[in-house]
Amino acid sequence: MLSIFMNGFETGGYQAALLYVGQEFDLSIGQQGILASVQLFATMIAPLLLGALADRIGKKIMLVVFTAVRVLSAAIILLATDSLVFAVGIFVLGFSCSIVQYVAIAGMQDAYPLTRNRRMGFITAMFALGAVIAPLLVGWSLSTCWGWQGFFLISGIIFLILTVLLARTGFEPREPAREEENRAAQSGIYVKGVALLCFIMFIYVGVENGVCFFLNNFMLDTMNSTRGYLALSLFWLAMIPSRFLCGFLAKYRSRLIVAAPFGAALLLAMLSLTSQETLAFLVVFVLGFFCGGFYPNVLTYVADFAGGKTATVTAAITVATGVGATTISASFGLLHDYFGFSGAFMVLAVLLGVDIFVAMLVPRLQQRTDR
Repeated sequence: MLSIFMNGFETGGYQAALLYVGQEFDLSIGQQGILASVQLFATMIAPLLLGALADRIGKKIMLVVFTAVRVLSAAIILLATDSLVFAVGIFVLGFSCSIVQYVAIAGMQDAYPLTRNRRMGFITAMFALGAVIAPLLVGWSLSTCWGWQGFFLISGIIFLILTVLLARTGFEPREPAREEENRAAQSGIYVKGVALLCFIMFIYVGVENGVCFFLNNFMLDTMNSTRGYLALSLFWLAMIPSRFLCGFLAKYRSRLIVAAPFGAALLLAMLSLTSQETLAFLVVFVLGFFCGGFYPNVLTYVADFAGGKTATVTAAITVATGVGATTISASFGLLHDYFGFSGAFMVLAVLLGVDIFVAMLVPRLQQRTDR
């Protein structure tokens, strides 16, 4: 869970720091979008290159090695004197975090076959908790002599400690699998179901990153607020109770997986029309609550469609999230040029609306796999 917490920590911190990175390296909104997409592109290609490797060589070695790589990435970022070197460091960071993300989730599913649906809400809530704390740390580090680099310094130290802890941790199953779980593990990957889950996450994570990377800029431009990093922290804070509830209410996942995109699309449309800081904080918080329902509900369906290949299927979903995040974040600058921040957010809200119809199909396919 600490690995997932640190992935959320890195995500929220980079999103909050992007504005200040752009200011230091004199980057436009479009160039900041490209810089954001560098990390997200790495997130996309990492599972493409190494997706099934964890199912073959073991999940522990993958987690230890790529957590150590995160220490290297922090060092590159801290030594960066221009945006190109920074981009190299953030690429390495995104690549390693992507591997850690899907391997850690697959490892949890394998270790707890009986309670994995409930635990999925907990583990994704840990990601959100990390993303809550990180923007606050970025805000604090700006008042120190380190500036935004202080965030990456602290991250590197924690990654080093985490590497040692993972090397000393066992990854044996904690619960015996039921007979139906064993049968599911021999059934093979259900491609249609996996494809729908990938599409949902393609749109959602793309929209999430488009909003989070530019929420700071949106509030500064639209309402002259310099507290956009607090709004970002509120967004991730709302995800914590949302994801815990999804874990406890996993038996209602067929409804929750549809409710999440419906509520998120509505709240994002409201945010695009908001021009007052206090109201923006409220809308962002409720938006985060609905967004919190995407990841845990999608991941609870992974085991139904994975046929025992949890790392492979989770990697496929991670690739889809990387593709969506990369393309939408990279294109946000173009959307901003044509429609402004408010119009760009409205376009993203329409994209979330597409997820509503796709999410309705998932429970029907899951029922077929149970027959």
